[in-house]
Amino acid sequence: MDIRVALMQKLQGTGTNELKQLINDGINSNEETILPGLGVLFEQYYNSLDEGKKDSLLQDISSLLK
Repeated sequence: MDIRVALMQKLQGTGTNELKQLINDGINSNEETILPGLGVLFEQYYNSLDEGKKDSLLQDISSLLK
């Protein structure tokens, strides 16, 4: 099964508090195994944005890289 499909199926119906905890736990664990999952979530989020919001997000991320 594709990692994107598996992750989205696993997280289906997850509430905001549970999702926040999952993300924070993954980041705080310092384990690289969480990175693909976060990447899938980012991909889904990015693809859901209109072009103006994508531009704004990209500007925010670009600022982090300076």
